[in-house]
Amino acid sequence: MLTAYKFRLYPNKDQKEMFSKYFGCSRVVWNKALELRESYYKEHKNDKQKKGLNYYDTTRFLRELKRKEEYNWLKEANSQSLQQALMDLDKAFKAFFKGISKYQNYKKKTNRQSFRVPQFFNFTDNLLYLPKMGKGIKMEVHREFPLSRKQKDSKNRDKARLMVAKTHEKVASQRNDFLHKVSTAITKQFDTIVIETLNIKEMKKNHGLAKSISNVSWSRFFEFIKYKAEKQGKNIIEIGMFEKSSKTCSVCGHVNKGLTLNEREWTCTDCNTLLDRDVNAAINIRNFGLNQIGLNQIPSDRGEYKPVENSLTAELVKLNIQARSTSHDSEKQELYAMKKLKLLIGAGSP
Repeated sequence: MLTAYKFRLYPNKDQKEMFSKYFGCSRVVWNKALELRESYYKEHKNDKQKKGLNYYDTTRFLRELKRKEEYNWLKEANSQSLQQALMDLDKAFKAFFKGISKYQNYKKKTNRQSFRVPQFFNFTDNLLYLPKMGKGIKMEVHREFPLSRKQKDSKNRDKARLMVAKTHEKVASQRNDFLHKVSTAITKQFDTIVIETLNIKEMKKNHGLAKSISNVSWSRFFEFIKYKAEKQGKNIIEIGMFEKSSKTCSVCGHVNKGLTLNEREWTCTDCNTLLDRDVNAAINIRNFGLNQIGLNQIPSDRGEYKPVENSLTAELVKLNIQARSTSHDSEKQELYAMKKLKLLIGAGSP
């Protein structure tokens, strides 16, 4: 449960002026973002892909707004306070769509003013320190304000620390168990696996995706895939990170240069095919990988694309021979492939 504490502040003249700037900047950011979301919805309310904007869209808009000369004064306020205004607006929209609140209004200068400071504040000796406020603001501390209920070196704090550590360990174990099961299933089912190399370190710089990327542990998943494939004698093909796997239509090859990250489905303008972004990318990654080793379609006994496991089998596929053994032993599979090749040469085929 969150507890709120109210204390009376006594700012000086300069601090009052700074408070007014904070109020004005937060109010303008709220109104501009609300106007943007309303206008976008009016133009795209009939679209199937994206009808409205979200918090991350408005943060990009805020960065663009602060670059404009006429809004350069927005930099006088703490950037996190402006982001909090966008976050509050996004929560207000979500509450409205859930039917638990009314539609949000534009803020006026005559209304009650407020702003939030999520970080980089401190208070000592009846003084409150806020970003860009300079000296501490006098504060009437009429009641004790606790920073934590778990004091340092206390038994309760030690118990809480162990509880948090166990929770993290459990989550990590669950993640590793899932990754092991999925990677094992993939390497058992397929003889060749095509993956896309990703610059995960750079991708984590996107604060909207960093947490999700870390939670799924892509790097560790690729490591599991690679060592298990090598152990079982399977093929791993890696394609470059700059291949247009998401923007390329897997049906006709048209490249949708204007595709954004938020669009999870898109229709190809050349062949009118409705494409799921992830499925389309997976098909393209497979095709890019097979083309990289000189193969287009790989036949199999089950009539589906079945990757190959070694260079000898790849040569047989080029000769349109289905060299697939039911054995999981890599040496037996190799012997089976060699016998197939010998039969082909003995028959006088090229």
